[in-house]
Amino acid sequence: MSEQNLTTLDFPLSWLELDRQCLLHNLAGIRALVGTARIMAIVKTNAYGAGAVGMAQALSQAGVDAFGVGSVAEGVELRASGIVGTILCLTYFTPPDVEAIFQHDLSPTVFTLDAARLLLGRAQAIRRRVRIWIKVDTGLGRIGVPFQSARDFVLQVAGQPGLEIEGLFSTLTEDPERDWTQVQRLVDVRRQLPESGGLRLSIASSNGILSLRESYLDMVRPGIMLLGLEPSERDRMNMNLVQQADLQPIVTWKTRVAYSKVVSRGESIGYGSNPSLMSDMAIVTLAIGWADGYPASTSHSGWVLIRGRRCPVISVTANSTIVDATGLPEVAIGDPAVLLGRQSDEEITAAEMARASGQSVYHLLAAIPRQAPRLWKP
Repeated sequence: MSEQNLTTLDFPLSWLELDRQCLLHNLAGIRALVGTARIMAIVKTNAYGAGAVGMAQALSQAGVDAFGVGSVAEGVELRASGIVGTILCLTYFTPPDVEAIFQHDLSPTVFTLDAARLLLGRAQAIRRRVRIWIKVDTGLGRIGVPFQSARDFVLQVAGQPGLEIEGLFSTLTEDPERDWTQVQRLVDVRRQLPESGGLRLSIASSNGILSLRESYLDMVRPGIMLLGLEPSERDRMNMNLVQQADLQPIVTWKTRVAYSKVVSRGESIGYGSNPSLMSDMAIVTLAIGWADGYPASTSHSGWVLIRGRRCPVISVTANSTIVDATGLPEVAIGDPAVLLGRQSDEEITAAEMARASGQSVYHLLAAIPRQAPRLWKP
């Protein structure tokens, strides 16, 4: 992206740059790990901030033909952008969603008989079948049919002529001591079913892929690892698998210099009562704040990159962030600043930024507003 005059309308104040080659590298690493298991790319929550449509389009071009979203509305958005193949809505749906499920050929998740009846009623009315997945609770305790009663539930749903069960899926607790048991519970549910060979099993998301090979089953569901980011603490993963995956971050988050000046010794910076400066300080104000997704909790703990050098964050307000630029060469209004990613030889990693803000990597990226442009590098 070229730097332009500040009066130009397409001159964003903050934006994401996404690296297609790194994404393809990460996808290849996942494929090498999981072998014959099918890949369902999880792009819910706007692909954890990377942009669901752009991610799905890039992955679809690379041969991925199944995607997981958090809601029916997210599934409709993908279909409207031209995405074909399976789109699984991973959580729940409401009665008003049923029409959209059929209209856009989405695969809903079912874990109650009431949900099955809603779909069945519409299927019979329009004489069509709908492909569904059944969610089994194998130990997380969130949503899903309890594994102890899952066999009977599946048999009840399978007997309905308008419903076609594609598979059974569950979610790991990401506790190494419990995950193996969860895998066995899901496998046992299918084993108890007559003529169950056609039902796919899926339980491994990014953490499972990087912690337990036995969790791969028929389909894996990578999400944040497609962005080149590790999904959890390393003591909860298998480091041999992490090294084999060789993840490369795809996201760089940038903003612009909005103003620069020198604040004199004896003055203070930011809202409230703050210590007086012991010497003159060159400060730069960036055109981003907590209302734009940059976490306020990075004040006095975070860093940004300007002209390839680290600058400590002093204060984050609604639409501005103040950083200490003392010692930097003169900066100009409109210069790019890197909040996340690499500039020259320096890098702010997602893990570092998450520690500085007291958030997880998931929360950090998902909070980036949709209106920030997502720009793909070739």
